[in-house]
Amino acid sequence: MKTKKITETNSKNRTVGRLAKKFGLSRSTLLYYDSIGLLSPSSHLKGEYRTYSNEEEERLSQICHYRKAGIPLKDIKKILDAPGNEISSILESRLKELNDEIGSLHEQRQFISGILKNTPNVNISGQLSKELWTELLRSSGFSEDDMHEWHKAFEKSHPDKHQQFLEYLQIPEDEIALIRKWSVGPQLILKIKDASERYMNLFFKFFDQMPKLGPGSTESTLKALSLLGPLKKDINILDIGCGTGTHTIDLCQNTTSHITAVDNREAVLETLKNNAREAGCEDRITTTIGDMNDLGFAPESFDIIWSEGSLFIMGFENGLSKMKDFFKPEGFLAVSELVWTSENKPEEAFKFWTESYPEMKTIEQNIELFEKHGYEIIAHFIQPASDWWDEYYAGIAKKLPEFIEEHKDISEVNILSENLNKEMDMMRKYPDSQGYAFYLARKK
Repeated sequence: MKTKKITETNSKNRTVGRLAKKFGLSRSTLLYYDSIGLLSPSSHLKGEYRTYSNEEEERLSQICHYRKAGIPLKDIKKILDAPGNEISSILESRLKELNDEIGSLHEQRQFISGILKNTPNVNISGQLSKELWTELLRSSGFSEDDMHEWHKAFEKSHPDKHQQFLEYLQIPEDEIALIRKWSVGPQLILKIKDASERYMNLFFKFFDQMPKLGPGSTESTLKALSLLGPLKKDINILDIGCGTGTHTIDLCQNTTSHITAVDNREAVLETLKNNAREAGCEDRITTTIGDMNDLGFAPESFDIIWSEGSLFIMGFENGLSKMKDFFKPEGFLAVSELVWTSENKPEEAFKFWTESYPEMKTIEQNIELFEKHGYEIIAHFIQPASDWWDEYYAGIAKKLPEFIEEHKDISEVNILSENLNKEMDMMRKYPDSQGYAFYLARKK
Protein backbone atom coordinates (compact mmCIF):
# COMPACT_ATOMS: atom_id res chain seq x y z
CA MET A 1 0.00 0.00 0.00
CA LYS A 2 2.83 2.36 0.79
CA THR A 3 4.44 1.81 -2.61
CA LYS A 4 1.14 2.39 -4.35
CA LYS A 5 0.63 5.63 -2.47
CA ILE A 6 4.06 6.93 -3.49
CA THR A 7 3.36 6.07 -7.14
CA GLU A 8 0.07 7.93 -7.07
CA THR A 9 1.72 10.99 -5.51
CA ASN A 10 4.42 11.02 -8.19
CA SER A 11 1.77 10.66 -10.87
CA LYS A 12 -0.13 13.65 -9.55
CA ASN A 13 3.03 15.72 -9.62
CA ARG A 14 3.62 14.86 -13.27
CA THR A 15 1.67 17.76 -14.74
CA VAL A 16 2.06 18.93 -18.31
CA GLY A 17 4.42 21.74 -17.28
CA ARG A 18 6.67 19.51 -15.16
CA LEU A 19 6.82 16.76 -17.75
CA ALA A 20 7.62 19.25 -20.52
CA LYS A 21 10.42 20.78 -18.42
CA LYS A 22 11.92 17.37 -17.66
CA PHE A 23 12.29 16.60 -21.37
CA GLY A 24 13.28 20.11 -22.44
CA LEU A 25 10.04 20.68 -24.36
CA SER A 26 7.49 23.46 -24.33
CA ARG A 27 4.07 23.03 -22.76
CA SER A 28 2.45 23.68 -26.14
CA THR A 29 4.40 20.75 -27.61
CA LEU A 30 2.74 18.30 -25.21
CA LEU A 31 -0.65 19.88 -25.88
CA TYR A 32 -0.04 19.42 -29.58
CA TYR A 33 0.99 15.78 -29.07
CA ASP A 34 -2.30 15.28 -27.24
CA SER A 35 -4.29 16.90 -30.07
CA ILE A 36 -2.86 14.49 -32.67
CA GLY A 37 -3.26 11.42 -30.46
CA LEU A 38 0.46 10.84 -30.01
CA LEU A 39 0.61 11.34 -26.22
CA SER A 40 -2.51 11.84 -24.11
CA PRO A 41 -2.57 12.35 -20.31
CA SER A 42 -4.12 9.66 -18.16
CA SER A 43 -6.33 12.10 -16.27
CA HIS A 44 -7.41 15.69 -15.77
CA LEU A 45 -7.63 16.77 -12.14
CA LYS A 46 -10.88 18.63 -11.53
CA GLY A 47 -11.28 18.92 -15.28
CA GLU A 48 -8.43 21.42 -15.45
CA TYR A 49 -4.99 19.88 -14.98
CA ARG A 50 -3.45 17.18 -17.14
CA THR A 51 -1.45 14.48 -15.35
CA TYR A 52 0.77 11.84 -16.88
CA SER A 53 1.48 8.31 -15.64
CA ASN A 54 4.80 6.43 -15.64
CA GLU A 55 3.78 4.69 -18.86
CA GLU A 56 3.07 8.00 -20.57
CA GLU A 57 6.40 9.40 -19.40
CA GLU A 58 8.13 6.37 -20.90
CA ARG A 59 6.19 6.88 -24.13
CA LEU A 60 7.38 10.51 -24.27
CA SER A 61 10.94 9.30 -23.76
CA GLN A 62 10.53 7.06 -26.80
CA ILE A 63 9.02 9.90 -28.82
CA CYS A 64 12.03 12.11 -28.06
CA HIS A 65 14.38 9.26 -28.94
CA TYR A 66 12.78 8.78 -32.36
CA ARG A 67 12.61 12.53 -32.99
CA LYS A 68 16.41 12.73 -32.59
CA ALA A 69 16.62 10.18 -35.42
CA GLY A 70 14.66 12.58 -37.62
CA ILE A 71 11.53 10.42 -37.81
CA PRO A 72 8.27 12.40 -38.43
CA LEU A 73 5.64 12.42 -35.70
CA LYS A 74 3.08 10.53 -37.81
CA ASP A 75 5.59 7.69 -38.26
CA ILE A 76 6.52 7.73 -34.57
CA LYS A 77 2.85 7.16 -33.75
CA LYS A 78 2.84 4.16 -36.09
CA ILE A 79 5.98 2.78 -34.47
CA LEU A 80 4.59 3.07 -30.94
CA ASP A 81 1.13 1.76 -31.79
CA ALA A 82 1.87 -0.83 -34.50
CA PRO A 83 3.42 -4.33 -34.58
CA GLY A 84 7.17 -4.87 -34.90
CA ASN A 85 7.23 -5.34 -38.70
CA GLU A 86 5.85 -1.79 -39.09
CA ILE A 87 8.79 -0.48 -37.05
CA SER A 88 11.29 -2.17 -39.36
CA SER A 89 9.65 -0.71 -42.45
CA ILE A 90 9.69 2.85 -41.10
CA LEU A 91 13.29 2.62 -39.85
CA GLU A 92 14.44 1.19 -43.19
CA SER A 93 12.77 4.09 -44.96
CA ARG A 94 14.55 6.58 -42.69
CA LEU A 95 17.87 4.78 -43.27
CA LYS A 96 17.39 5.14 -47.03
CA GLU A 97 16.74 8.88 -46.60
CA LEU A 98 19.95 9.24 -44.56
CA ASN A 99 21.95 7.32 -47.17
CA ASP A 100 20.59 9.60 -49.89
CA GLU A 101 21.57 12.68 -47.85
CA ILE A 102 25.06 11.29 -47.27
CA GLY A 103 25.43 10.60 -51.00
CA SER A 104 24.35 14.14 -51.83
CA LEU A 105 26.81 15.62 -49.32
CA HIS A 106 29.60 13.47 -50.79
CA GLU A 107 28.84 14.83 -54.26
CA GLN A 108 28.92 18.39 -52.95
CA ARG A 109 32.27 17.76 -51.22
CA GLN A 110 33.74 16.51 -54.50
CA PHE A 111 32.24 19.53 -56.25
CA ILE A 112 33.90 22.04 -53.89
CA SER A 113 37.20 20.09 -53.92
CA GLY A 114 37.22 20.28 -57.70
CA ILE A 115 36.81 24.06 -57.60
CA LEU A 116 39.65 24.50 -55.12
CA LYS A 117 41.99 22.30 -57.17
CA ASN A 118 41.20 23.78 -60.56
CA THR A 119 41.01 27.51 -59.81
CA PRO A 120 44.24 28.46 -58.02
CA ASN A 121 44.58 31.72 -59.94
CA VAL A 122 41.11 33.13 -59.29
CA ASN A 123 41.06 36.00 -56.81
CA ILE A 124 38.22 35.43 -54.31
CA SER A 125 39.16 38.06 -51.74
CA GLY A 126 36.29 40.20 -50.47
CA GLN A 127 32.56 39.57 -50.93
CA LEU A 128 31.71 36.66 -53.23
CA SER A 129 29.15 37.65 -55.88
CA LYS A 130 27.00 35.61 -58.25
CA GLU A 131 29.23 36.64 -61.15
CA LEU A 132 32.44 35.57 -59.38
CA TRP A 133 30.86 32.30 -58.26
CA THR A 134 29.82 31.56 -61.85
CA GLU A 135 33.35 32.40 -63.01
CA LEU A 136 34.77 29.96 -60.45
CA LEU A 137 32.52 27.18 -61.70
CA ARG A 138 33.29 27.78 -65.36
CA SER A 139 37.03 27.96 -64.68
CA SER A 140 36.70 24.54 -63.05
CA GLY A 141 35.17 23.11 -66.20
CA PHE A 142 31.56 23.00 -65.02
CA SER A 143 28.88 23.25 -67.67
CA GLU A 144 25.44 24.84 -67.24
CA ASP A 145 24.01 21.35 -66.63
CA ASP A 146 26.64 20.69 -63.94
CA MET A 147 25.70 23.92 -62.16
CA HIS A 148 22.01 23.03 -62.31
CA GLU A 149 22.68 19.59 -60.86
CA TRP A 150 24.65 21.13 -58.00
CA HIS A 151 21.77 23.49 -57.13
CA LYS A 152 19.32 20.59 -57.26
CA ALA A 153 21.46 18.52 -54.88
CA PHE A 154 21.94 21.47 -52.51
CA GLU A 155 18.20 22.25 -52.47
CA LYS A 156 17.30 18.63 -51.83
CA SER A 157 19.73 18.05 -48.95
CA HIS A 158 19.75 21.45 -47.20
CA PRO A 159 17.14 23.90 -48.56
CA ASP A 160 17.73 26.43 -45.75
CA LYS A 161 21.52 26.46 -46.34
CA HIS A 162 20.91 26.77 -50.09
CA GLN A 163 18.79 29.86 -49.39
CA GLN A 164 21.50 31.36 -47.17
CA PHE A 165 24.21 30.69 -49.76
CA LEU A 166 22.22 32.42 -52.52
CA GLU A 167 21.69 35.40 -50.22
CA TYR A 168 25.44 35.49 -49.56
CA LEU A 169 25.96 35.83 -53.32
CA GLN A 170 23.86 39.03 -53.10
CA ILE A 171 21.21 37.64 -55.45
CA PRO A 172 17.85 39.50 -55.28
CA GLU A 173 15.10 37.64 -53.41
CA ASP A 174 12.92 37.26 -56.51
CA GLU A 175 15.76 35.60 -58.41
CA ILE A 176 16.53 33.39 -55.41
CA ALA A 177 12.92 32.18 -55.44
CA LEU A 178 13.23 31.39 -59.14
CA ILE A 179 16.53 29.49 -58.68
CA ARG A 180 15.12 27.41 -55.81
CA LYS A 181 11.96 26.73 -57.74
CA TRP A 182 14.00 25.54 -60.71
CA SER A 183 16.14 23.38 -58.42
CA VAL A 184 13.14 21.20 -57.61
CA GLY A 185 10.96 21.63 -60.69
CA PRO A 186 13.22 22.22 -63.70
CA GLN A 187 10.61 21.07 -66.21
CA LEU A 188 8.41 24.07 -65.47
CA ILE A 189 11.16 26.65 -65.11
CA LEU A 190 13.00 25.59 -68.27
CA LYS A 191 10.05 27.03 -70.19
CA ILE A 192 10.91 30.50 -68.91
CA LYS A 193 14.65 30.11 -68.22
CA ASP A 194 15.82 32.15 -71.20
CA ALA A 195 13.19 34.80 -70.68
CA SER A 196 12.91 34.87 -66.89
CA GLU A 197 13.29 38.65 -66.72
CA ARG A 198 10.40 39.20 -69.12
CA TYR A 199 8.32 36.66 -67.22
CA MET A 200 8.99 38.24 -63.85
CA ASN A 201 8.26 41.71 -65.22
CA LEU A 202 4.90 40.44 -66.48
CA PHE A 203 4.23 38.69 -63.19
CA PHE A 204 4.81 41.85 -61.16
CA LYS A 205 2.97 44.04 -63.64
CA PHE A 206 -0.09 41.83 -63.34
CA PHE A 207 -0.09 41.66 -59.54
CA ASP A 208 0.77 45.35 -59.10
CA GLN A 209 -2.75 46.11 -60.32
CA MET A 210 -4.43 43.59 -58.02
CA PRO A 211 -6.18 44.76 -54.84
CA LYS A 212 -5.14 41.54 -53.04
CA LEU A 213 -1.86 39.72 -53.65
CA GLY A 214 -2.61 36.50 -51.77
CA PRO A 215 -5.28 34.53 -49.89
CA GLY A 216 -6.72 36.16 -46.78
CA SER A 217 -9.60 38.12 -45.32
CA THR A 218 -10.42 40.64 -42.62
CA GLU A 219 -12.04 37.82 -40.65
CA SER A 220 -8.88 35.68 -40.62
CA THR A 221 -6.64 38.64 -39.78
CA LEU A 222 -8.83 39.61 -36.82
CA LYS A 223 -9.14 35.99 -35.67
CA ALA A 224 -5.34 35.71 -35.61
CA LEU A 225 -5.09 39.03 -33.79
CA SER A 226 -7.60 37.92 -31.14
CA LEU A 227 -5.65 34.71 -30.46
CA LEU A 228 -2.70 36.80 -29.26
CA GLY A 229 -4.81 37.89 -26.29
CA PRO A 230 -5.02 41.43 -24.86
CA LEU A 231 -2.32 43.67 -26.31
CA LYS A 232 -0.58 46.66 -24.78
CA LYS A 233 -1.29 50.12 -26.12
CA ASP A 234 0.94 51.79 -28.69
CA ILE A 235 2.83 48.65 -29.69
CA ASN A 236 5.09 48.44 -32.75
CA ILE A 237 4.17 45.96 -35.50
CA LEU A 238 6.43 44.99 -38.40
CA ASP A 239 4.40 43.84 -41.40
CA ILE A 240 6.77 42.14 -43.85
CA GLY A 241 5.72 41.51 -47.44
CA CYS A 242 2.72 43.75 -46.81
CA GLY A 243 1.65 44.06 -50.46
CA THR A 244 -1.23 46.46 -50.97
CA GLY A 245 -1.87 46.30 -47.23
CA THR A 246 -5.46 45.09 -46.92
CA HIS A 247 -4.58 43.31 -43.68
CA THR A 248 -2.29 46.21 -42.65
CA ILE A 249 -5.33 48.49 -42.56
CA ASP A 250 -7.23 45.86 -40.55
CA LEU A 251 -4.43 45.75 -37.97
CA CYS A 252 -4.30 49.54 -37.76
CA GLN A 253 -8.05 49.91 -37.28
CA ASN A 254 -8.23 47.25 -34.58
CA THR A 255 -5.19 48.18 -32.47
CA THR A 256 -3.52 51.35 -31.24
CA SER A 257 -0.27 50.23 -32.83
CA HIS A 258 2.24 51.88 -35.10
CA ILE A 259 2.90 49.67 -38.13
CA THR A 260 6.04 49.54 -40.27
CA ALA A 261 4.98 47.99 -43.59
CA VAL A 262 7.78 46.56 -45.75
CA ASP A 263 7.66 45.41 -49.36
CA ASN A 264 10.10 45.44 -52.28
CA ARG A 265 7.59 46.86 -54.78
CA GLU A 266 7.04 50.61 -54.86
CA ALA A 267 3.78 50.24 -56.80
CA VAL A 268 2.05 48.18 -54.09
CA LEU A 269 3.31 50.51 -51.36
CA GLU A 270 1.75 53.46 -53.19
CA THR A 271 -1.55 51.57 -53.17
CA LEU A 272 -1.13 50.93 -49.45
CA LYS A 273 -0.48 54.63 -48.80
CA ASN A 274 -3.67 55.58 -50.65
CA ASN A 275 -5.68 52.94 -48.78
CA ALA A 276 -4.26 54.11 -45.44
CA ARG A 277 -5.16 57.71 -46.25
CA GLU A 278 -8.75 56.76 -47.08
CA ALA A 279 -9.00 54.70 -43.87
CA GLY A 280 -7.56 57.50 -41.73
CA CYS A 281 -4.53 55.40 -40.77
CA GLU A 282 -1.77 57.26 -42.59
CA ASP A 283 -0.33 58.65 -39.33
CA ARG A 284 0.23 55.17 -37.86
CA ILE A 285 1.53 53.31 -40.94
CA THR A 286 5.06 53.86 -42.24
CA THR A 287 5.86 52.24 -45.59
CA THR A 288 9.39 51.09 -46.39
CA ILE A 289 10.88 49.62 -49.55
CA GLY A 290 13.16 46.82 -48.46
CA ASP A 291 14.44 43.29 -48.90
CA MET A 292 13.03 40.78 -46.42
CA ASN A 293 16.46 39.14 -46.26
CA ASP A 294 18.14 42.41 -45.28
CA LEU A 295 15.69 44.39 -43.18
CA GLY A 296 18.29 46.42 -41.29
CA PHE A 297 16.22 46.97 -38.12
CA ALA A 298 17.78 46.88 -34.67
CA PRO A 299 17.29 43.65 -32.69
CA GLU A 300 14.10 43.41 -30.59
CA SER A 301 12.56 46.51 -32.21
CA PHE A 302 9.01 45.19 -32.53
CA ASP A 303 6.24 43.75 -30.37
CA ILE A 304 4.70 41.77 -33.22
CA ILE A 305 6.00 40.62 -36.58
CA TRP A 306 3.17 39.97 -39.03
CA SER A 307 3.51 38.08 -42.31
CA GLU A 308 0.45 37.03 -44.29
CA GLY A 309 1.46 34.70 -47.10
CA SER A 310 4.87 36.29 -47.68
CA LEU A 311 7.46 34.48 -45.55
CA PHE A 312 7.85 31.81 -48.26
CA ILE A 313 9.67 34.37 -50.43
CA MET A 314 12.75 34.11 -48.23
CA GLY A 315 12.21 30.42 -47.49
CA PHE A 316 9.81 29.58 -44.67
CA GLU A 317 12.41 28.03 -42.33
CA ASN A 318 14.96 30.70 -43.17
CA GLY A 319 12.31 33.33 -42.38
CA LEU A 320 11.52 31.79 -38.99
CA SER A 321 15.21 31.86 -38.13
CA LYS A 322 15.74 35.49 -39.16
CA MET A 323 12.53 37.04 -37.82
CA LYS A 324 13.26 35.87 -34.28
CA ASP A 325 15.92 38.55 -33.87
CA PHE A 326 13.56 41.45 -34.53
CA PHE A 327 10.80 41.03 -31.96
CA LYS A 328 10.99 41.53 -28.21
CA PRO A 329 11.29 38.64 -25.73
CA GLU A 330 7.59 38.97 -24.85
CA GLY A 331 6.62 39.61 -28.48
CA PHE A 332 4.79 37.52 -31.07
CA LEU A 333 5.16 36.19 -34.59
CA ALA A 334 2.00 35.86 -36.72
CA VAL A 335 2.45 34.15 -40.07
CA SER A 336 0.28 32.41 -42.65
CA GLU A 337 1.70 29.75 -44.95
CA LEU A 338 0.62 27.41 -47.73
CA VAL A 339 0.32 23.87 -46.32
CA TRP A 340 -0.93 20.39 -46.94
CA THR A 341 -4.02 20.16 -44.75
CA SER A 342 -4.36 16.39 -45.09
CA GLU A 343 -2.12 13.33 -45.21
CA ASN A 344 -3.89 12.59 -48.49
CA LYS A 345 -1.89 14.36 -51.21
CA PRO A 346 -3.52 13.78 -54.61
CA GLU A 347 -0.87 12.92 -57.19
CA GLU A 348 -1.83 15.76 -59.54
CA ALA A 349 -1.76 18.37 -56.78
CA PHE A 350 1.45 16.99 -55.30
CA LYS A 351 3.22 17.21 -58.67
CA PHE A 352 2.02 20.76 -59.23
CA TRP A 353 3.07 22.08 -55.82
CA THR A 354 6.37 20.18 -55.85
CA GLU A 355 7.24 22.20 -58.95
CA SER A 356 5.64 25.45 -57.84
CA TYR A 357 6.50 25.49 -54.12
CA PRO A 358 8.88 22.69 -53.11
CA GLU A 359 9.04 23.83 -49.45
CA MET A 360 5.33 23.21 -48.92
CA LYS A 361 4.83 21.11 -45.78
CA THR A 362 2.08 19.78 -43.55
CA ILE A 363 0.80 21.77 -40.57
CA GLU A 364 2.61 19.33 -38.29
CA GLN A 365 5.93 19.70 -40.12
CA ASN A 366 5.77 23.50 -39.88
CA ILE A 367 5.06 23.32 -36.15
CA GLU A 368 8.20 21.22 -35.82
CA LEU A 369 10.14 23.97 -37.64
CA PHE A 370 8.81 26.57 -35.20
CA GLU A 371 9.99 24.46 -32.28
CA LYS A 372 13.34 23.78 -33.93
CA HIS A 373 14.00 27.53 -34.08
CA GLY A 374 13.00 28.25 -30.49
CA TYR A 375 9.33 29.20 -30.82
CA GLU A 376 6.32 28.13 -28.83
CA ILE A 377 3.08 27.82 -30.81
CA ILE A 378 0.21 29.65 -29.11
CA ALA A 379 -2.45 28.70 -31.65
CA HIS A 380 -2.97 27.84 -35.29
CA PHE A 381 -5.92 27.47 -37.61
CA ILE A 382 -6.71 26.64 -41.23
CA GLN A 383 -8.07 29.59 -43.17
CA PRO A 384 -11.42 29.02 -44.90
CA ALA A 385 -11.68 28.41 -48.65
CA SER A 386 -13.40 31.79 -48.97
CA ASP A 387 -10.03 33.42 -48.17
CA TRP A 388 -8.85 32.10 -51.53
CA TRP A 389 -11.91 32.60 -53.68
CA ASP A 390 -13.85 35.67 -52.51
CA GLU A 391 -11.21 38.28 -53.29
CA TYR A 392 -7.89 36.75 -54.35
CA TYR A 393 -8.92 34.29 -57.06
CA ALA A 394 -11.99 36.35 -57.96
CA GLY A 395 -9.65 39.27 -58.69
CA ILE A 396 -7.32 37.11 -60.79
CA ALA A 397 -10.19 35.62 -62.79
CA LYS A 398 -11.57 39.09 -63.47
CA LYS A 399 -8.28 40.76 -64.50
CA LEU A 400 -6.45 37.94 -66.29
CA PRO A 401 -8.35 37.83 -69.64
CA GLU A 402 -7.89 41.56 -70.18
CA PHE A 403 -4.21 41.35 -69.20
CA ILE A 404 -3.60 38.50 -71.65
CA GLU A 405 -5.21 40.49 -74.46
CA GLU A 406 -3.11 43.58 -73.67
CA HIS A 407 0.13 41.56 -73.71
CA LYS A 408 -0.67 38.94 -76.35
CA ASP A 409 2.49 39.80 -78.30
CA ILE A 410 4.66 38.63 -75.37
CA SER A 411 4.83 34.84 -75.37
CA GLU A 412 5.51 34.62 -71.62
CA VAL A 413 2.01 35.89 -70.86
CA ASN A 414 0.70 32.45 -71.84
CA ILE A 415 2.97 30.80 -69.26
CA LEU A 416 1.74 33.23 -66.61
CA SER A 417 -1.85 32.45 -67.52
CA GLU A 418 -1.17 28.72 -67.51
CA ASN A 419 0.43 28.82 -64.05
CA LEU A 420 -2.35 30.92 -62.46
CA ASN A 421 -5.15 28.85 -64.01
CA LYS A 422 -3.47 25.61 -62.99
CA GLU A 423 -3.16 26.81 -59.40
CA MET A 424 -6.85 27.75 -59.28
CA ASP A 425 -7.70 24.38 -60.80
CA MET A 426 -5.77 22.56 -58.06
CA MET A 427 -7.58 24.48 -55.34
CA ARG A 428 -10.91 23.85 -57.02
CA LYS A 429 -10.34 20.09 -57.36
CA TYR A 430 -8.67 19.36 -54.02
CA PRO A 431 -9.92 21.88 -51.42
CA ASP A 432 -9.56 19.40 -48.56
CA SER A 433 -5.89 18.62 -49.21
CA GLN A 434 -4.26 22.06 -49.35
CA GLY A 435 -4.81 25.53 -47.99
CA TYR A 436 -3.37 28.29 -45.83
CA ALA A 437 -2.64 27.88 -42.13
CA PHE A 438 -2.22 30.81 -39.74
CA TYR A 439 0.34 30.30 -36.96
CA LEU A 440 0.69 32.43 -33.81
CA ALA A 441 3.94 31.94 -31.90
CA ARG A 442 6.28 33.48 -29.33
CA LYS A 443 9.83 32.84 -28.19
CA LYS A 444 10.29 29.98 -25.73
